[in-house]
Amino acid sequence: MKISHRWFFNLILVSSFIVFFFFQNAVQGEQTIRVKADDDYAADFTLKDITGRDVKLSDYKGRTVLLNFMATWCPDCRASIPHLKEIHSIYNANGLIIFNIDLLESRERATAFSKKYEIPYPVLLDGDGKVARSYGVLGVPVKVLINREGRIICWNCRSLDNLLEKQFEMKVR
Repeated sequence: MKISHRWFFNLILVSSFIVFFFFQNAVQGEQTIRVKADDDYAADFTLKDITGRDVKLSDYKGRTVLLNFMATWCPDCRASIPHLKEIHSIYNANGLIIFNIDLLESRERATAFSKKYEIPYPVLLDGDGKVARSYGVLGVPVKVLINREGRIICWNCRSLDNLLEKQFEMKVR
């Protein structure tokens, strides 16, 4: 049986669209199957920051926490830095903690990136990607907002500013 090139091309094209739309929904949605907003408590973890200090998520219970899963090679991650710095400057004094979680990269690379972009919040190293996997992260960037009780209230948040205003009961804009 001979398979035509056109049939094979169409099969590849359709398969690519299916994979793209499945991946897009998994990565860019407000939540994922493994992590349900408003339902699940955030998985505790301990990661090293770029200075070598252990940082444990549960030590920040009682504070609103924003996990920013990222990588230094990611253009969208770099593009989001000014907005995250603005969020940090507005909400940090009210108790927000932002953790930049650098995936699968060396301490040296993450440190150089942090210095270059003058990141004012802690940069944690997820060298093996285990923490990212526990949060259902399939690609970067992904932001996970955790409320004071330790519950995930948003996964890959699209309305982060509005959610933070509600968390801190303040109107910023």
